Amino acid sequence: MTAEEMVSARIAAAFPHLSRGQKQVARFVVDNEYFVAFASAAEVAQKVGVSTATVVRFCQALGYEGYPYLQAAIRQRFPHSAATVQKIEERLASPIPESDVLAQVFATDIDNIKHTMELVAPETFESAVAEIDGASGILVVGGGVSATPALFFAHSLKTMGFPVQVVTAGGAPLSLELCALRPDDMLIGISFWRYFRETVEAMSRAKEIGAKRIAITDSELSPLVQLADYVLLTATDGVAHSASPIASLSLINAFVAALAFRRPQQTLAALRSVDAMYRESQILWRNSR
Repeated sequence: MTAEEMVSARIAAAFPHLSRGQKQVARFVVDNEYFVAFASAAEVAQKVGVSTATVVRFCQALGYEGYPYLQAAIRQRFPHSAATVQKIEERLASPIPESDVLAQVFATDIDNIKHTMELVAPETFESAVAEIDGASGILVVGGGVSATPALFFAHSLKTMGFPVQVVTAGGAPLSLELCALRPDDMLIGISFWRYFRETVEAMSRAKEIGAKRIAITDSELSPLVQLADYVLLTATDGVAHSASPIASLSLINAFVAALAFRRPQQTLAALRSVDAMYRESQILWRNSR
């Protein structure tokens, strides 16, 4: 077992028993190991929004004597070169110049897509595609920053003729859709940190009734992971305050393409029907030909 696997295994084993603040630290460590490898406990605490003592107690909960021992385990993955340390320190200390924001955002999203390609196992993707294709009904759930991927996924499936519903908020709309969910249906839960309770509870409800479940999320510590039949992780690093949904949209594009190739005639018929209805209703701009 590598040093990275050992740290990840310790976090996964201890996670259910950690305090709320310690769970925040755990998620940060999993998603920002490069930062943790060279930052102090106080800097990690500041990033997470907890006390330094919480970071230390988190390390002890994993079985390490303190933060330096956790940091040493993580550092075993990285070259111990002055250039690397200097690069990390400069990145932590210096904000991005306004003139570089556009390029930095594009570069980060490109890296997210590349990383997601590495995270998604082809066999898991192919099995999930087959489950969607065979589902009697599909419910897509996602709130907050996850709402955009959820809406895009549901819209794409609906225009292809799939029986799909989407909910981007909790309350009565989600409750009604969950009441209609059956064992031969499919629930697709999309949630990135911070995770919405309604999405997690929807996944739990689907598991109770025996419906198939796909999770599109950003971490092995996501609460959706333990509830899903198929887990697809996407990288969501953002330059500013928010997670980036771009890689998840690329993943959904792959789902849409794979499903279209599985049922080409049905997809073409559905698209022609949608196009005819749009034109009959005159909802398209007159030059949209």
